[in-house]
Amino acid sequence: MCEAFADNFNRIHTTKVNKPNISFLQCYVVHIPRKNIPDAFQHKRTGFFSYKTQDTREVMFVMEPKLNGHFTKYNSNFGETYRDDKKAGLTESQSMRRAAIFEAAESFSHFTLVESGGSMLVCDLQGVHDFLTDPQIHTEDGKGLGMGNMGQEGIDKWMQKHKCNEICHALGLQSLSSGLSSVNRTANHYVNIRAQLQSQKPVRPQDLVPLQKPLELMTEEERIEYAMKLSELTY
Repeated sequence: MCEAFADNFNRIHTTKVNKPNISFLQCYVVHIPRKNIPDAFQHKRTGFFSYKTQDTREVMFVMEPKLNGHFTKYNSNFGETYRDDKKAGLTESQSMRRAAIFEAAESFSHFTLVESGGSMLVCDLQGVHDFLTDPQIHTEDGKGLGMGNMGQEGIDKWMQKHKCNEICHALGLQSLSSGLSSVNRTANHYVNIRAQLQSQKPVRPQDLVPLQKPLELMTEEERIEYAMKLSELTY
């Protein structure tokens, strides 16, 4: 899902600013049947054998390619941003490259909120340069997509702290300022979309792919299919 958002983000050409591409490592779920686990490891509680499914007690874990290089974090799942990486000891040119990727990461999170019609936010962006891994998706109802899904609270925290940068402006993304008056708030595009989603009021087709039913009533497969349709929106 994150890669689909990234593909749409990368396809947008900007002439005014340099916009680094964003990419995510592809991960895989590895399942080891109990019959294939040696007896000596059947009850072992270390390493890969620390976590077992609650229903079958079989071993499952997520595997992805190893990232070589300095690992850094650009934002968190609760609104924090990390413009600098002082522990890295970067040269001036390396610092400039990281700053450019930081700006792209922040604008990408903003982009995903718009791309999903205000119902999802991809954050907790980290990795090596522009190769990212272990992101978090917040959904408006806080359901699914891992324990780090902080729902509307996580989305609101990010919106409160986000400061639009040149890439946001180049993409035509509107301000998410939380200091709006009650009058101006009604004119905020994203706040309106989120309010419509929460109340299940009809949304204009040009703003959002209409919900066939409330998100909380969708199956996991329906939610993913809905997210993929949203990712096809263009601006």
